[in-house]
Amino acid sequence: MLIVQAPDGVRHTLVDSATSGRIAAWQPSPTGDLVAVQRHHDGYENGGLRLIPSHPGAPGESLADAAPFPAVAFVGDWLLYTAGTRTQHRLAARRLDSGAAHQVAVPVDGPVRLSLHAGWGEYLVLRIRPAAPATPDGLTWWVTRWTGQTVPDWQPLDVGHLPVTALALGWSRCYLAAGRVFDIDLARLARGQDAPLLPVGSPDTEAASTVSALRVMGPEASPRLVVLRRTGVTRRLDVHAPEGAPAPGSGFTWQARLRLGPVTTPSAGSGGDALWILADDPRQGTWSRRLASHVDLRGFSAPGQGTSLRTLTIASRDGTAVPVTVCDPNPHARHRPAPTVVTVYGGFGIALEPTWDPLIAAWLHAGGRVAWVHTRGGGEFGPAWAAAGRGTGKNAVVDDLCAAAATLTERGEAEPGQLAVLAASNGGLIAAAALTRTPSLFAAVVCAAPLADMTRYTVGGLGDLWREEYGNPTDPADLRGLLAYSPYHQVKEGTPYPAILLVTGGNDERVPAWHAWKLCAALQGATTGSAPILLDHHDSSGHYGRSGNAARRLGAGTLGFMGAATGLRPRIVGAAGHEPPGELRRGEPPDTPTEIAL
Repeated sequence: MLIVQAPDGVRHTLVDSATSGRIAAWQPSPTGDLVAVQRHHDGYENGGLRLIPSHPGAPGESLADAAPFPAVAFVGDWLLYTAGTRTQHRLAARRLDSGAAHQVAVPVDGPVRLSLHAGWGEYLVLRIRPAAPATPDGLTWWVTRWTGQTVPDWQPLDVGHLPVTALALGWSRCYLAAGRVFDIDLARLARGQDAPLLPVGSPDTEAASTVSALRVMGPEASPRLVVLRRTGVTRRLDVHAPEGAPAPGSGFTWQARLRLGPVTTPSAGSGGDALWILADDPRQGTWSRRLASHVDLRGFSAPGQGTSLRTLTIASRDGTAVPVTVCDPNPHARHRPAPTVVTVYGGFGIALEPTWDPLIAAWLHAGGRVAWVHTRGGGEFGPAWAAAGRGTGKNAVVDDLCAAAATLTERGEAEPGQLAVLAASNGGLIAAAALTRTPSLFAAVVCAAPLADMTRYTVGGLGDLWREEYGNPTDPADLRGLLAYSPYHQVKEGTPYPAILLVTGGNDERVPAWHAWKLCAALQGATTGSAPILLDHHDSSGHYGRSGNAARRLGAGTLGFMGAATGLRPRIVGAAGHEPPGELRRGEPPDTPTEIAL
């Protein structure tokens, strides 16, 4: 649901996802008068782009030509967005006042994918990537002073050789992060002049630190740069003056997902001086704080007692140290075993971040524990960590998960039979591979939208774009690596498999449902155990899951499935959301329904 609050404090609902489909992404215009919203209908990811005025009752407008997950930029009186397909973009421009639209020429021929960046001024930065193969080769950056022209005067921005992780524009300057933060004069570039990369502050002394987000606040003459860094499983927020580094000890750190919202709308001739941050606590929910450019972050703190997260380090099969973030159900349970849900992703250089989720929160409030395993293949420790879990390295990712699960039991976080794994997409593949590699590790396994037959993952969906991540099944060496962990091919006859739930959607445009169907049939035919092996298919959902009542039913069913297998006995939660301290007990599922906070 997307809600806007008027200056008089009255709130209005702009989009109700219960009736209009899942909200995939949204971005307000700089003035706040308009919101660009992308929605998923029945799980499809090509729902177009809808422009919705923030004034109640004003009609909205759909831009059906928008690409799935379109890049959007507001520059002056213009909206620019990517049109076309997922892998072949066009650049479209639309006047916000008149609705007049045209296609914009880009400086590179052929099928391309585009990213857009804009700031307070009239400058537009364009990133162009070849549509296929999905590699960084040929990545180029361009800048222009945007005035609504059909054929802009694009000037090259020579940063394609840098591993850019974040970018933000002020009035006439671009700040980008590539190991450290740099400042570029866009006005000089747009005039065709040289503009060197000027470092901001002192060199980053943390080699494994990655800047994941940048924001520019304050007037053009004396801006402040908000920098969000990730070092392993910790996020750190700093405010820089461009001419110097932040004061020692002035950063705010957090162990779960931390997000930066847009900067407040500037008045004429000045930049916005504040933004909102959103921080997740898996047990307590999401909290927000207003961050002004003059705030001393040494006094910046989370509500209550802060996060309930802690970090363990385990040794994988080859001795690699792998961090595991753990969230206890309550302070009394920290040194006691409890039914534990393990989750994983392990691919595409994407960091696994603890977040607030109604299913996870319900598990915690019912007395269970949750563990996020930060395997190789993710983005927690930079490009080398991601590369270590790519191609034949996926075997190491599976080893990381298996080692973490075994260690949690060995260290008393869970008793034997109290572990469940819950994962989706690439994480679902890793969980399914761990299941077939060591069936006795988990009492329950829930995989949503997993790849399962890795010899045919390029057939259908978006698999043909993922050869760099998994390898080429037509190459003999790569095929051997794929077969070593491919869940479908690792199913063994006569094995007592644990309780398994495979979840698929009929409109999944990324991973075809037949992967999980084949795996389910193979497991049902091979198992000698009595635990259920189930398939939950929903025709009108996609890769990002279900919405509305269908999502609530799946969430409740998943909780019951994992709880029954691990012996979690849910507690009835009082009106204030509190539960009495007591021992965490294992046992059979209750005979009567138990109320869980969802």
